[in-house]
Amino acid sequence: MTGPVDLAVVSRTMENLIRQEDKPLVLQDRATGQALTLSPETGGSPDGLLPVFLAAGEVVWREATGKGFALDVTQDPKALLGYRVRGIGNGPFSAVMLSVMEATAQVARPDMLLVNDLDAVWQAASQRFRHAAAAAAGSRPSAGAAP
Repeated sequence: MTGPVDLAVVSRTMENLIRQEDKPLVLQDRATGQALTLSPETGGSPDGLLPVFLAAGEVVWREATGKGFALDVTQDPKALLGYRVRGIGNGPFSAVMLSVMEATAQVARPDMLLVNDLDAVWQAASQRFRHAAAAAAGSRPSAGAAP
């Protein structure tokens, strides 16, 4: 990895990608079932949906490489979903954005991008990563006592 990634550039790029997709960006309220259509600006905002996109992208990258982006995410009661991303500790920018784009492509629907679907990407990739790590640990010789 190459070091910190400029969060402002990632934010603007995510906003532009959402805008170019030309599909509604939708978040379904799990409590009420109400579908909220959000702006590309909200999608790319560090206190909007960017933490969700980055978390999904990071798990795609972690599954592929075994490494994360060192996301700096903190709770923020004023943020849309209660979390704000403050920084991305490891790059490169291209890996961050390509991973986010892959996660987004996995859930894109013909008529919308339902943000809630990113949770399934995160869950599935996390589970595969854990299984692979457990399998690798199981195939290593144990460090027990020698005869």
